[in-house]
Amino acid sequence: MAWMARPGAFLQRVHRQYGDPVTIRTYWTEQPMVLFSHPDGVRDVFRLDPSIAPAGESWEFLRPFAGEDSILLLDGEAHLRERRLLQGPFHGARMRALAPGIADLAQRELAGWRGRVVTLERMRELTLDIILRVVFGTGDDEDGARLRDAIESTLRDVRALPRMLAMALVQRDLGPRSPWGRFRLAVERFDALLLDMIARRRAAPRNDAVIDLLLEQRDDDGRAPSDRHVRDELVALLMGGHDSSAASLAWAFERLAHHPGAQARLREGDPAYLDALVKEVLRVRPALTIAPRLLLEPAEIGGHRIPAGVQVAACLWLALRREDLWTDAAAFRPERFLGGEPSDPLAWIPYGGGVRRCAGAPFAEMELREVLRAAAGLRLLPVRERPERARRSLLVVVPERGGEILVDPA
Repeated sequence: MAWMARPGAFLQRVHRQYGDPVTIRTYWTEQPMVLFSHPDGVRDVFRLDPSIAPAGESWEFLRPFAGEDSILLLDGEAHLRERRLLQGPFHGARMRALAPGIADLAQRELAGWRGRVVTLERMRELTLDIILRVVFGTGDDEDGARLRDAIESTLRDVRALPRMLAMALVQRDLGPRSPWGRFRLAVERFDALLLDMIARRRAAPRNDAVIDLLLEQRDDDGRAPSDRHVRDELVALLMGGHDSSAASLAWAFERLAHHPGAQARLREGDPAYLDALVKEVLRVRPALTIAPRLLLEPAEIGGHRIPAGVQVAACLWLALRREDLWTDAAAFRPERFLGGEPSDPLAWIPYGGGVRRCAGAPFAEMELREVLRAAAGLRLLPVRERPERARRSLLVVVPERGGEILVDPA
C-alpha cells in the first residue's frame, strides 16, 4: 500500500533503512522485486538478455488495454521491430516539424491561466490535445471529441488508487457497475472508435499524422499491419505520451512556482538553460519509478547473485536522487546541468535505459521544452509554502494536490 500510495517517500525510506539493493513486495506481481539504484546495478539490469529477463512479463497486467502487439509487452526481436517502427515519426526533421504545432497548442492553453490553476488537470487536457493532433490526426472535430471522451472514460477508473487495486486484485467482470466491468466496457468502446478511425484512414489516408505513417508500414514480406496491430501501436503512444508527459509538466510548474530564480532564468530565453530546466525536472520529479524485468534464470547483478523467478528493476526514482551521484540531490537546481553533472550517464535515467528506453523520449523532451518556453511570460507562485508530495496515478507519479499554483501574467 505504501508503494502505491506514496511511492517516493516509500522508496526513500527503504533505501535509508536497507541500502542498495533492496527487496520489496507489491500487490501487482507475485514475485519479490529487487531494486537497484547504483549505476553498476542499473547497468547490469539494462544489459540483461531479454531471453532470460523479459521486461514484457512485468507489464502483463496492462494487456487488456495495451493489446497483444504492444511494445510494452513484447521482448527480443519482436520488441526491437516495434521500437524501430515507433521511433521513425519522432526523430530528425519529422519531429522538429511538430514543434510549432505543439507551441501553438501550449500558447492557447496558457493564455487563459489566471489565479489558482491545478496544473495536472490542465496538462492532461493539453497533452491529450497534442496526441489527438500529432498521433491521431484529429482535433476539435467530431472524431476528436468522441475519441477524447473514450480515452478519458477508459483511464478514469485506473487513475484512482482504490479502483486500480480492486481491478488488479479481482480481474473478473462482475457486471457493468463493478470496477473491472466498467473498465472492460470503456476499453470496448474505445476500441470500436479507434478501429473505425483506422479503417477510414486506411481507405482515405491524409499523411499528416503518425497514424498515417503507421498504416504505411510494411513487414519483411511486404505486408501491411493489421488494423488491430496499428491499434496497439497507437495505444502504446497514448500510454507513453499522455499521463507521463502531463505528470512531468505538472511537476515542472510546481517546482517553478517554488523557485522564482529559475523563472527569471527561463524568461531570459537561453536555450541551454531551458534544456537544463527540463533535465532537472525529470531528475528531481521523474514520472516513472522503476524499469522492471522478470528473471527466468539466475543472474549476477551489481555483485549480487539473484535467483530465477524474481523481479529485478532499475529504480529510476532512487538513481536520480542518490546523494553519492548528485550534489545536493534533493535540491531543485537546473544549473547543475550547465556544468559537469551527471558524472555517470546511468545516474540520469528518467526514461529507463538499454533497449527498453522509452522510444518517445526525444518527443517528450521536445514537448516539455515547448510548453515551458510558452510559459516563460507567466509569473508563477505557490499556493502553499511546502512543496507537494508525490502520489501515484496509474503508472506515473504526480503532485499530491495536482500541482496547484497561482498565476499572474508577467
